[in-house]
Amino acid sequence: MKINLRIVMFAIIIIVCIFALNYGVYWQFFRDKNEEEKNTYTNTIQLNEDDQTLAENFKDIFSNTLNYQGYNINTIGVTRIDSNKDLIYTLYEKKEISENRYDIDIKIPYINIANDSIEKFNKQIEEIFVEKAQNILTQGINNTIYDVEYMGYINTNILSLVIKSTLKEGNNPQRIIIQTYNYNLSTNEVMDLNALIGIRGLSQNSVKSKIQATVKQANNEATSLKSLGYNVFIRDEQSDLYEIQNTTTYFVGENNKLYIIYPYGNSNYTDAMDVIVF
Repeated sequence: MKINLRIVMFAIIIIVCIFALNYGVYWQFFRDKNEEEKNTYTNTIQLNEDDQTLAENFKDIFSNTLNYQGYNINTIGVTRIDSNKDLIYTLYEKKEISENRYDIDIKIPYINIANDSIEKFNKQIEEIFVEKAQNILTQGINNTIYDVEYMGYINTNILSLVIKSTLKEGNNPQRIIIQTYNYNLSTNEVMDLNALIGIRGLSQNSVKSKIQATVKQANNEATSLKSLGYNVFIRDEQSDLYEIQNTTTYFVGENNKLYIIYPYGNSNYTDAMDVIVF
């Protein structure tokens, strides 16, 4: 009887050991695999090196031209205001230096489409960039430096225009101001960010996640610099500014890449900005 009991106990121990070993192998293999897949997805969304390079080189894209990204652009339903001009062209340019007053180098774009929404775009461009230039030319006495440049793209009938201005007035910190405009040539409609996200086949959650990660990283770097005594722009990471529905600066650039930009100089004396590329 004692021998039989001992055999039974020994058998039970062996079974438990075998079960534990198999479970451990299963857990290790499938858990690691799932974690790897999860991390791979996260890195694809947040740490794509090519997109990061594009974001870092954003300031270098401006050549004051319209870049057609394909040859099958359908503009049948588009009426040009000036039939002899391209869909985006330089309407006004000026390069002038007045000693101790101003140094201006501006190229102001014009969207050459007869449409009420486009008319509003052009009016806003005039109010933001042209009127500032006129004010500097007539009243600039603070050693003002003012540059304006732009870049246009057409991707699968989506017309995008991005304008960048750099402004340095006297002793004030330098500002970089960014404005963007997006228009569907096929439907004659203004394109909002949600529509562009859908066209790119992105999910709102992945876009929001990458925005949050980028802003957080930039803010961590800015906070570190501020602790060393540097005058840097600190972001409010909890601000509603970063919600997709509140994001107003975005465009589709070369190779159909979606750029989302937070240009803090639009409302502050700073050249800080966060650029996220998808």
